[in-house]
Amino acid sequence: MTIHAPKDFSKRGVLVIHPGALGDVLLSRPAISTVRDLFPQHEIALLVGQSVGALLCEAGEVDRVFPLESTYLSELWAGVDSLRPDFRTWLRNCDLAVGWLPDTEGALSAALRATGVQSVCLKSASSADLDAEHQAARYRDAIQVSGASQAVGTPLILSTVIRERGGLILRGLTSDSRHTVVVIHPGSGSPYKCLDARLLVPVIEWLFQADMAPLLLEGPSDREAVERVLATIKIDVPVIRGLDLSTMAGVLSHAKLYVGHDSGVTHLAAALSVPTIACFGPTDSRRWAPLGCTLSIVSGESCACPTWSAVGGCRDRRCLQIPPERIIEACRLLLAERRTVPAT
Repeated sequence: MTIHAPKDFSKRGVLVIHPGALGDVLLSRPAISTVRDLFPQHEIALLVGQSVGALLCEAGEVDRVFPLESTYLSELWAGVDSLRPDFRTWLRNCDLAVGWLPDTEGALSAALRATGVQSVCLKSASSADLDAEHQAARYRDAIQVSGASQAVGTPLILSTVIRERGGLILRGLTSDSRHTVVVIHPGSGSPYKCLDARLLVPVIEWLFQADMAPLLLEGPSDREAVERVLATIKIDVPVIRGLDLSTMAGVLSHAKLYVGHDSGVTHLAAALSVPTIACFGPTDSRRWAPLGCTLSIVSGESCACPTWSAVGGCRDRRCLQIPPERIIEACRLLLAERRTVPAT
């Protein structure tokens, strides 16, 4: 389903294409904000995964979403004659198309220009000629936009309906006596970015002893990690599972603290201004750190694996050997001071 403002093709548009996953899209928010600032009277449309697109649309950061799960992007690759009529009509009123994907043969750019798009800039944010270190800056530089961009840590604002939905779920999971909700996400999009789930058990036990309400968050690929925690811990820890992205965001928005890995959910927690502890291992936090004002990054030894294939075959995983005491200390600091803690 296309999520959009009222259908009015008389308004000029700007198309932003992002084929990345949740965390990557959230890191592009400052670049998208810059595009909006440069075209304040235009309708900003995002061709992106439906769930994150709906979230950004509901938050008012974009005006329209063309979901990747539909055939919009494949139609563009196939050429202008393959476009469905409503998409072609919208593109006819589009002044600019930018996107973070390679177009080495120029086929995508040619299709966009053939519909009437005035200016096109498509480039992968992984391109070797980009000098910026952090991915958020690389997204901005790749599409060659300049101007006052969204400040790092600018919160993602959820609607009242989404926040109330999240609050209702939390009330069903926590006791009335424990109001300090802490969400722990043992998984990630890749198991190679996750520390041994059993290392989180002392952290959860400490939170419980401090009269807080620790909750486990289970995404579609996190079942094994969550089960490993539950099999080790001796206290009853509620599990949040089966939520769509917007509802998950509503739940996270009520948390006083979040603990996770380099994952899309961690980026979401940070974007919601939840004090966030991000455990990094083989990925480089200098490039992939979430954007948030209240953030602590903890990691083990520097990763010695030369390639991602080597990461998959690594057995000692020293970069993810993070003592629970360090995570507990980061929790204590963020809960007590609610300020940014330097990376360790």
